[in-house]
Amino acid sequence: MHPELIFILVGPAREENIGAAARAMKIMNIGSLRLVNPLCDPLGKRSRATAHASVDILESAAIFESLEEARSDISLLIGSAAKRRNVGEEIHPVASLAGIIRDKGDTVRKVGIVFGGEESGLSNQQLLQCDMLSTIPMYSKYPSLNLGQAVMVFATYLSELSLTYSVKQRPPVTPDELPVVREKALQVLSDVELDPEGIIHRRIMERLMLLGKDDMNLFHSFCKYYLKKYHGRIK
Repeated sequence: MHPELIFILVGPAREENIGAAARAMKIMNIGSLRLVNPLCDPLGKRSRATAHASVDILESAAIFESLEEARSDISLLIGSAAKRRNVGEEIHPVASLAGIIRDKGDTVRKVGIVFGGEESGLSNQQLLQCDMLSTIPMYSKYPSLNLGQAVMVFATYLSELSLTYSVKQRPPVTPDELPVVREKALQVLSDVELDPEGIIHRRIMERLMLLGKDDMNLFHSFCKYYLKKYHGRIK
């Protein structure tokens, strides 16, 4: 069973691209669409025409005022980006995402993939809200892919997860572990007074988001002893 995949479009300006995104998602069995401050009508005539038989995706799309609000219940947020923000920052090819997500097992229930608007993509501030970044390798950056095409590429690679049939009997829902890992890691980094705005802090948090289930359990074991000794916590 794979986590729920949620596609988030930030500031989409053209109805056709929203419709094309919905159509790509429908084809690849990705049903959750979220829109942040859309600059056009998501249910407009051109959006519906482009979506074709995927209007249900449009009609069920949730609209938010900020990316922070849209990601509030998402354990792992992956930003789509054409280039790195900082030297040494890791950006993962889209082909690797399914494997990264699969390795997390049942430690996450919701994974968000964020796409920026047509003109300039995601802002630096929005990219900083993402746990990791991914890109579509291209021979040339120009002419670039438009928003609808980018969504189709990501949906195609992630279909390795979304098109996998799951058993009808689902296991009991358990709390997501990834946010717990994030909270514990931030506590440790705060204790050693590592600058939260620095590149080392950012890189450590990025690498933690890549942990598979086994490594995550190991990190939990370490934190259990650390927090008990230095903070009197047992959880």
